[in-house]
Amino acid sequence: MEWLTASSSKNVLFCFPCLLFGGEVSWTRTGVTDLKHLEEKIKGHDSSESHLTNVLKLSLFGKSNIALQLNEAYRKGVIKHNEEVDKNRYILSKFIDCVNFCGAFELALLGHNETEESLNPGVFRGLVDFVSSIDSAMEAHLKSATVFKGTSKTIQNELLDCMLEVTKETIVQQLKSTDYVAVQADDTTDVSTKTQSVLVFRYIDGNSKVVERFYCFSYLKDSSADTISAAILNELNLILPERSGKEKLIARSYDGTSVMRGASGGVKKKIRDIYPNAHYVHCYAHQLNLIMEQAASKISGIRIFFKELGGITALFYRSPKRTEVLEQIVARRIPKGSATRWNFNI
Repeated sequence: MEWLTASSSKNVLFCFPCLLFGGEVSWTRTGVTDLKHLEEKIKGHDSSESHLTNVLKLSLFGKSNIALQLNEAYRKGVIKHNEEVDKNRYILSKFIDCVNFCGAFELALLGHNETEESLNPGVFRGLVDFVSSIDSAMEAHLKSATVFKGTSKTIQNELLDCMLEVTKETIVQQLKSTDYVAVQADDTTDVSTKTQSVLVFRYIDGNSKVVERFYCFSYLKDSSADTISAAILNELNLILPERSGKEKLIARSYDGTSVMRGASGGVKKKIRDIYPNAHYVHCYAHQLNLIMEQAASKISGIRIFFKELGGITALFYRSPKRTEVLEQIVARRIPKGSATRWNFNI
């Protein structure tokens, strides 16, 4: 009998379903000790109504939601809750689409004045208002929302953080499945004059294409080799552990300063000590910058040429009338010149 169980301390037999849900005293409390007439007792108990009910309860235990079956109001409440969750997910997906649009075209999300009365609340708020004009669900949400409206800068920042985490997780999974990885690192200064380390991975993805993926910014307390290498190694150790992933890193690229390429104490040496296959390659972008800087500053003819070339853009952009005439003649605008900030000079 599957329902038959025993107590080793009392040396008696019990019925397991009846122990759980209640039944005859002899099978639930005192226990059965009469082994001579055990077969008769088992047959009688096996066909009793209380035992059969308890066996049925045990077979259904954990497989059916009694509250859902018996309480119609509870069932309707669950359905309403699920509908509300689906609605909130749809609204949130529209906010994510707006953030993606701004990111794809490198547009700033925040405006100077994001109040309801503002004529220029920013690109993100403008997109949200546009979506609400063609989406009735979005329009109803913006008009009726009292707790979560989704247009505050806090929500925007949280969405960006979540999207960054998802992107980084995807990159990490691709890095784990690829055979070889190269890393590009450099430091830059943000608008608040804080130094940041930029980390970019180059590898072959699942479609056999060579891709470059920006991974993260890391704030640095200074620009020393120890600080920069520690920031890079901190990220590499999380993605490419020393035991299983150190053979994957086969190349790395920095600029040509002594801090980065120093043979004895530079970042190049500190990374190579842990990742021996990571060969150093000079960054081509920095090579071009240095060559152009030296040529433009030392050779008088080239220096005059670039001065005059920059003066052409300034001539037209300082006068809307000249720009209009230029567009009428050549049917295109001259690209606006921008100042290049050189981090390192050799």
